[in-house]
Amino acid sequence: MRNKKVGSDSPEIIVTFKFETATSVEKFARYVDYSDREAAVLIDYAEEALNNHLEASSDFEKMISYMRRDTAVVNEDERRTSLFTETSNNISVNEMEELKEKLNEAQLLGNNLWNPVVSFDIAYLIRVGILEYNPELEANIDRLDKVFKAAEKEKPKNPKKIYQAKKALELEARKRIVHQDKLKAAMQENMGKFLKAEGFDENTFWWGSVHLNTKHIHVHLSFSETKTSRKMLEVQKEINGKTITLKEPRGKLKEKNIVRFKSNIFHFLEIDEEKEFKILKEVEVGKHRQAILDQVTDIYDSTLLNFYLEETVRRFPKEGKLNYSSNRKDFREAKAYLTAFVEEYVRTIGKTEYEAFTRSTRDQLEDYRHVYSKKEQFDLEKLVEKRQKTLKTALANRMLKELKNYSLNQSEAITSDFLNSKELEQVVEDLKQTKISSKELGRYKGLVERSYAEAEEQYFRRKLRGLDHFEDMESNVGLKNFSKRKFEHHIQLAQLKQMSSRDLSEFEKEKKKRLKSELETARHLSIDQASDQRIEKRLRKLVEEEQLIKKTRDKTLIQFIYDTGKKEALASIAKEKKILQIKNKIYHNNLLKNKKDNIPLLKELKMIYGEEESVKLFKKKIKQFSKQQIKLKRPQRHQRFYRKNKKYIKKRLLPRSRFKTKRSFKKALQNGHEAFQSMTSLSNHELKRAQQKKRQSDEEEEKGR
Repeated sequence: MRNKKVGSDSPEIIVTFKFETATSVEKFARYVDYSDREAAVLIDYAEEALNNHLEASSDFEKMISYMRRDTAVVNEDERRTSLFTETSNNISVNEMEELKEKLNEAQLLGNNLWNPVVSFDIAYLIRVGILEYNPELEANIDRLDKVFKAAEKEKPKNPKKIYQAKKALELEARKRIVHQDKLKAAMQENMGKFLKAEGFDENTFWWGSVHLNTKHIHVHLSFSETKTSRKMLEVQKEINGKTITLKEPRGKLKEKNIVRFKSNIFHFLEIDEEKEFKILKEVEVGKHRQAILDQVTDIYDSTLLNFYLEETVRRFPKEGKLNYSSNRKDFREAKAYLTAFVEEYVRTIGKTEYEAFTRSTRDQLEDYRHVYSKKEQFDLEKLVEKRQKTLKTALANRMLKELKNYSLNQSEAITSDFLNSKELEQVVEDLKQTKISSKELGRYKGLVERSYAEAEEQYFRRKLRGLDHFEDMESNVGLKNFSKRKFEHHIQLAQLKQMSSRDLSEFEKEKKKRLKSELETARHLSIDQASDQRIEKRLRKLVEEEQLIKKTRDKTLIQFIYDTGKKEALASIAKEKKILQIKNKIYHNNLLKNKKDNIPLLKELKMIYGEEESVKLFKKKIKQFSKQQIKLKRPQRHQRFYRKNKKYIKKRLLPRSRFKTKRSFKKALQNGHEAFQSMTSLSNHELKRAQQKKRQSDEEEEKGR
């Protein structure tokens, strides 16, 4: 057996030639079975019939068996094989028998059998549109190919392990979608040219088969001749221990013809730039899609993502298969949290790949604009959104597959205690977009309000304590006492906000309403409430505050109370007064049904709102304070884990503000018991603290009477 490999300098297509002489093997005809094994199909009892009919009996017939093994073709009229020739893409079993007879005749005449193999780079086949790109499948094939090669290199060799690795690779490789007709057409177009260039005549016959069983897709070809056209050479052979001289046809082929053969195949398969560009765009979309799917089950550091996953598992139905597309009633809430997880994932950790996927998808879909006869029929954003939705469904199902083996005790404490105010706000926004129950959504809205109320209480307590550092001088005692009463009212309101409405007495409800009305900014005052009596009362309060600020000489006191200078504080009060006066005018216009007169007033309000920064600044300070304070008083978070040698090793939790660590949601689910107990203790503590504040509020109210 002699080999000739051409094309190593260009890996997109590699052509390898080998040939057998009439005396080097037992029987040529077996190469036909070698070409086509495991592929011919009979409508009824196909496998058994063909195995009996095509039993190989000699070495050359193995080639036919091998070359027919990959592609099954069903035809109602006759049995077909995967072998192709110059005139047929799938020859019949009868034609295969004729082929075997020709091979036996060729061998008896002492002719050679040539067996070229044309192997293709996977990326090249994708680029020219022969192989449909499936990144996940290609990754699996690449991995199994490495396993197979590693098994072959092991010493001592383990035949069973090698067989199992090879079989696994074959099964996965055959899942590819390959447009074989294009490969066959390339061979049919160029084999005749190659044979003619080599001097073969009409007595030459050939056949081939596309093989999909390895990492690299390849085409096996074989050709021989019924009459010798090659130059005869004398060769020395050893037979039965004796060296004799025989005459055999020349087997070596010209390298320039092999190179031209390869080049012709390359140019035949090449496509125009426009089509290639479209395929490359599809590959780009697939690449980013696969990347974001691969990332979704990684270890990551995100309290909110892990919260969504834990709540998803907590609400899993007790039985039945899980699929994100399911509309089962008992899966509705779990699906809502899973949906929120996906939205948070593509907004944070998966953001880069998700945005890249969206860009490449939009770019690819633009190519299909010309398919629509009218411009208005082509809605690019709607098509992109549809692709995004499909990707999000795939992400959700990928997570369902990961989570199905985990379960949590329904009695365990609520993990929302781990979330800060900003995260709770995000939960509300995410769950609004789902079909979660209004009761469940309302619970989180209440948590958001209580979370900010707790931050407000801490903020104004700090302000109240800070006032004690300023001396009671004649110029500042008025503003100091005024601010003290104002801060105390803010604290009382924040305490009432932290309690559930159903736990408040009628007196407390009325007090909460009064304090809210008294302390809300002019901007938040409803126009329906802007009556003369209410506006006049609030204006008197503002005038009093304005006079106290003007009287105060201690600039540091003003800076401490208002977080701004004296001039800015007075400007802010002037705006408050202006807004109240405008709202009072709109209130009267509404009563008189003179709504047209409201237009300039509303424009003036809008202009003032655009200039106003004090409210935004206050909210920003509250949120910043919430992030700092709330996390300090939370219990220890779930234990975080690092993956090492396929085992999870527990690590001591470090303060999040100093060190960033990664947390595995899988282990957070499995090892959260202690954290849940801590949260239960926290809930009890918070309840007692709320009750204590309630009693304190009652006592203060009694003193004030």
